[in-house]
Amino acid sequence: MLIEFRTYNIKENEKDNFLKWFEEKSMPIMKQLNMHIIDHKFENNDFIWIRIFQDKKEQALQYKAFFESNEWKNQLKEEAYSMINSINVQLFELNSLSKLDIDDFTGQFLEEYVPPGRKV
Repeated sequence: MLIEFRTYNIKENEKDNFLKWFEEKSMPIMKQLNMHIIDHKFENNDFIWIRIFQDKKEQALQYKAFFESNEWKNQLKEEAYSMINSINVQLFELNSLSKLDIDDFTGQFLEEYVPPGRKV
């Protein structure tokens, strides 16, 4: 299983526009392509979201379908990049002894536990 942790630094005063764009335009297309988005949130100007794939092959196929779609090339791409300063993607490969069903994964962001006495 491949887990993507994606962080987009959003331009000043674009947070509301970006969130609306993501939820109303980008997410529906990703869901049509069977992409599995676990959760998303803002932390200051950073938009953080998690997406999972069964493996690298599925990721490549879904990336190809999304980034070669007419919607992305003719509309979404320009809209997205006009609101984003930078993109950082961290990949985590989950190793398991048994095959996990990607459709069974759900989750949500939780508030961070800050241990007493932490200074940074």
